[in-house]
Amino acid sequence: MKRIEQLQPLSKEHHLSLVLAQKAIKVSAGGKEDAIARLCQEIVNEYPDVWQVHFQIEEESIFQLINHRAKSGNNNVQQKEREQESEAVQLCQQLQQEHLTMNGYYQQMKSGDYTILGEFGELLKQHTRTEERLLFPMLDEILNPEELDSVYQTSLKYRL
Repeated sequence: MKRIEQLQPLSKEHHLSLVLAQKAIKVSAGGKEDAIARLCQEIVNEYPDVWQVHFQIEEESIFQLINHRAKSGNNNVQQKEREQESEAVQLCQQLQQEHLTMNGYYQQMKSGDYTILGEFGELLKQHTRTEERLLFPMLDEILNPEELDSVYQTSLKYRL
């Protein structure tokens, strides 16, 4: 899927998250405790610097922008656009809750509970697909170029 330039850094990370999700699902289904423990430890080691940062970028840029737009209540906005913004707000709330759930899975893995690896993988897969297939096309429709640039700048800020 062709992705607008400002969302490409996040979209590239989404590819990595799908790879991780598939690996987590496969390793969990395999049931080999040593493989499960190894992968959970890999996730624990990279999670704060990769996935928590990724979630923070989305929350501080995309989710805040969508909420701000919805709260500003621009009267010049057409009904269709208002409905799109309302749908985007609900979607962002769902995605933010999923971030919290994945952060909880990370904490469980960090404390040595590896039983949730498969659930983590399934949620990460579904979450990533929702962002790519629903949220990002919505953003392309409702955010203006300055807002999209703001998302991109936030992505860059965290990667320097």
